[in-house]
Amino acid sequence: MLVKMAKVEIVGIKSLFFEVLEALQDTGLIHLEDITKKKGPRYATLIPMEMDPGLEEERNRLQNLMMRNNALLAELTPPEGGVSRKRVKEIYDSYSGKSLEYIASLVEEEEAELKNLISRKLELEMELSRLSKYEPIIKKIYPLASKITASEHYTSVALLVEKKYAGVLDYIKDEVERITNHQCEVHSSRVDEDTFAAIVVFNKMYSEQVHNFLAAENVNQVRLPADMADKPYDEALQELERKYKEIPPMLREVQKQIDELSDKWYIQLVALKDFIADRVASLEAIPKFGQSGHVFVITGWMPQDKVDELREMLDRKFEGKVEVTEQVPTHEELEHAPVALRNNPVVKPFEFIYALIKPPRYGALDPTFLVAIFFPILFGFMLGDIGYGLVLIGLVFLIKRILKKRGTEKSIIGLFANVLLISAISTIFFGLLYLEFFGDLLFRWFWGGYHLVWKWGVTSSGKEWGWPIERVASENKDIFMILLLVVFFIGVLQMSAGLIIGLIDGLREKNRRHALEKMGYLLFVWGLVIAFFFIWGVKFQVGTAIGAVLAVIGIGLAGYGGGFGGGMEAALTFGNILSYARLYGIALASVILAEVSNELGAKFSGAFIPIGIIVAAALHTLNIALGVLSPSIQSLRLNLVETMTKFYQEAEEVYEPFKRSGGE
Repeated sequence: MLVKMAKVEIVGIKSLFFEVLEALQDTGLIHLEDITKKKGPRYATLIPMEMDPGLEEERNRLQNLMMRNNALLAELTPPEGGVSRKRVKEIYDSYSGKSLEYIASLVEEEEAELKNLISRKLELEMELSRLSKYEPIIKKIYPLASKITASEHYTSVALLVEKKYAGVLDYIKDEVERITNHQCEVHSSRVDEDTFAAIVVFNKMYSEQVHNFLAAENVNQVRLPADMADKPYDEALQELERKYKEIPPMLREVQKQIDELSDKWYIQLVALKDFIADRVASLEAIPKFGQSGHVFVITGWMPQDKVDELREMLDRKFEGKVEVTEQVPTHEELEHAPVALRNNPVVKPFEFIYALIKPPRYGALDPTFLVAIFFPILFGFMLGDIGYGLVLIGLVFLIKRILKKRGTEKSIIGLFANVLLISAISTIFFGLLYLEFFGDLLFRWFWGGYHLVWKWGVTSSGKEWGWPIERVASENKDIFMILLLVVFFIGVLQMSAGLIIGLIDGLREKNRRHALEKMGYLLFVWGLVIAFFFIWGVKFQVGTAIGAVLAVIGIGLAGYGGGFGGGMEAALTFGNILSYARLYGIALASVILAEVSNELGAKFSGAFIPIGIIVAAALHTLNIALGVLSPSIQSLRLNLVETMTKFYQEAEEVYEPFKRSGGE
């Protein structure tokens, strides 16, 4: 549900401003407003607070320290057991009251220890990257280097020639001999299936002519690094190979030293990051406040049930010198009020949808409970397998354990893990209805194939039906139709719930046309449901006529409330419900893949049984992965696209209280 917000104004004497600001940041309750953007006579006499040059300088220095601190943090490795938020908070609290010079000295101390290591690591990585470009060349050319005649009067050039152009080597030899008056040697060898390598050794006095000739012929010359270009080829290649072998151990040693410093500094750097960020946030908030004469004015929003708590805290701390007033917001201000959510532990995990969309606008009904009801039902209907549900529960506890170590239980992944846990329970419930345990594994173990466990009766076509439902449906098309009708009915209920929320929102806001539009959608949907029930179920012409009339009235009301578009949308609403049919298709696909997994696994016998188990397990793992992905996407689509688009309006602003980040 949406938290009821109160608009508050905090007034106090200027000499207490920074203490009040610090107290508000500690409390973490008020969503600050920028008073410079407020209109009306109440704010006409207020002028924005300004930072004096000293505070400007402090903010700039803190921003510089924050950038340097974050750069150091990026080079370090988090502790294996994750970051202890308790320890972070202890260190964070120890910085309270410390001077800017003290904070700066901490960053400088850390930089002094890390700077040389980071610089050395970067230097080695760049050198290794540079040398790695020459490694393939070294492997191809080095075997020929031993044939070079070393002499201070001679130099050499290495060439790589494709196999199809191998004949050009003879031409090059002849031309170089001509250019150098036979003062040269050419050594060539095939280095792989597609390449020949050659080293041309010649007198240095002919260097320019030889290089010009090779360039004119577009021969692929092997270029050595600039610092080795003047060395004999055998020496240069030996040095390249030596460096390429020496650098990785040196890099590992540097990384080891950095890891040791990570153990020493990482948590402190995290605490320092939070502390500096909070201090910068408090300084940057100053221009949002107003002042008049000898007082400061702060305005913002906060949960209404917390106003008295804030007032009592400020009264106690400042002995009545700071006043908190709850104001009556205008209709326009309410439309821009920040939105906060507060749901019970079962519904709260489904707030993860607001990572995809913004929360509902202030004053509307929170549809999170709707997602909490229908998401697990739709998920379980599609996956429906006891074994798969148990695997998902195990996966959830593994995720929670990892998140706990990292201190990120409250992240979006943590919320979705809770959603997955609830969905896994739903999967087990539907698995019991279908009697699915890794597909038909139970039937293979206990009954040797398909078996009707519990007979309930006979359908109109004369076929038995009972439990497990899904297996009966695979043999009896009447049950298949019943399951399809169940899917459609779930769609009708979900769509109707969304339209009722839209209707209530319209009535609460006294928006008659909006309310009539939603009422029209409802009448149209239920009119068709009633009509179809009396056509295909209980034969009753009057009932069919009543349903048809309700549907027509619904179209009329939707058109009146929403115009031509409203009428068209009403007609499309029933099409949205029909799209729920794909749920049964996804469920059947999951069942078929599970049975195929078991069937393939059963093909292996004797000594190959372990291979069969591995094959079946791999296919079941794939099915579970698809079973999580596809039902999640389809459930989200049906909630966010098919249902919530009928009534949902996003909030303009989300509640973001002015608070400290340290220790969270």
